[in-house]
Amino acid sequence: MAWSACLIFGSLLLEGVSSTVLQKRAFTPTVKSATVIGNVADPAINRDSCGSTRIGNRAFWTCRDSQPYNSAGVPVLPIWSSSASWSNFNADGTPALQQYGGGGSRNPYFPYQSDECNSNSAGSCSDGTRYALWPDSPPLVTSTVNNVVTAYTWIRKQHIKSESSYVLTLKYFSTNDPNPAVSLYKLTYNLGTSDQNALPTVTLVNENFWVYGSIPYGNYGNVIKDGIAYLFGQPSNGVLSLAKVPVGSIENVGAYQYWVNGAWTSTRPRIGDANIQISNGSAGGQGTYYFSTYWNKWVWIGQASISVSADFFITTADSITGPWATPVKFYSGQSGSYFLGAYSLQAHPGLGKSGTSTNDIYISYTKNDNFQNTQKYSTPLIHIVWN
Repeated sequence: MAWSACLIFGSLLLEGVSSTVLQKRAFTPTVKSATVIGNVADPAINRDSCGSTRIGNRAFWTCRDSQPYNSAGVPVLPIWSSSASWSNFNADGTPALQQYGGGGSRNPYFPYQSDECNSNSAGSCSDGTRYALWPDSPPLVTSTVNNVVTAYTWIRKQHIKSESSYVLTLKYFSTNDPNPAVSLYKLTYNLGTSDQNALPTVTLVNENFWVYGSIPYGNYGNVIKDGIAYLFGQPSNGVLSLAKVPVGSIENVGAYQYWVNGAWTSTRPRIGDANIQISNGSAGGQGTYYFSTYWNKWVWIGQASISVSADFFITTADSITGPWATPVKFYSGQSGSYFLGAYSLQAHPGLGKSGTSTNDIYISYTKNDNFQNTQKYSTPLIHIVWN
C-alpha cells in the first residue's frame, strides 16, 4: 500500500511538472498598446527592407534595393542592391527616425564579385537575369575589442530571372537556383571614428561560405547569448533548422555544430534530412530572433510564410531548440497600395532604451505604395508595449 501511495504521489508530482511545462510552452504575449512612431527614412534614398542593430550609441541599418529621388521626389534609377545608414537616439532614449551616412555612395554596401554581374550596381546580367544580393537579416554584432566593433552578415547569392512566377496569386521572383550558395561578409567599425557619416567597413570572408545546395544558416535569422551565436537556416523547402558556433569562430565553418535528432552534432545536415526541423520556430516568413531578458525567453517576431501584409506574428520558447509555442498574430499594420503592399517584417531589440530587459519592442515593415508610375517604399516604426 505504501509503495502504491508513493507511485500515486510521484505521478501527481510528475503531472504537476508536466502541467508547468505545458504552461510555459503556451506563453503568449498580448499587446497593451501599439503606437506608430513614424517613418524611418533617409530623405535622399528610397529604401527597401531595412533591418537594424545597435552599434555603440547609434542604430545601424542595412537595406535591400535602394535608389535616389529626383527633384520631384520620384524614385529614379540607378538601383543599388544594398545600402546602409545610421540613425540616432533622442535625448529621452527613444529612436530618432532620420537615417543618414554613407556620403551619397551609390555602390552596393555588400559588394558584388566578378562572377555576379558586377559591372553595375544592381547585379543585372546581359541575359536579363540578376544577382539579387539582398540582406535578409541585419548584421550580427559579435564583439567590441579595443573600441572596434565586429559584425557578420550571411547573404544568399540569389540569381533571379527577369520574369516572375505566381504562387497563390502572389508574385515572386523565379530562379533556377532555389538554394544558392551563401556569402559571409564581415563588418568592422571603430567607435572612435570622427566622421559620423562613415559606415562600417565591409569585407567578403567567403563568397561560398555555405556552398550551393546547402542549408543557409545565419541568413534566416541569428542571435547571440553567452558567447554562442545561434544561426537559423531556411532553404527552399521551408524547413527551419539551427546551427551554433562560438562568436570568435564565425569564420571557421569547421567550428559549427548543428541541431539534429534532438542533439548537437558536428556533422552538417543536408536539405531534406529528417529530424532537423525547429517546429514553430517562426511563422515561416521573414522576421527577427532575440532573447528577452525580461521574459527570460527566446523570441521570434515576423511574418507568415506566404504574405504581403503587415500581419505580425510572435512565438516564444524557453530553449532555443524548442519547443516553441504556436505562432500567433499580435499586430496588423496598414499595407501599401502596390500589389506587394507590405513585407520584410522585423523586430528591433537594439532600439529599446534598455535593450531586451523591458516589456516592449519596436517593430517595422516595408510599406510599398504606387507612386508616379513606380513604387515608393516606407518603413513604419511601431512601438509595442506588452501586457
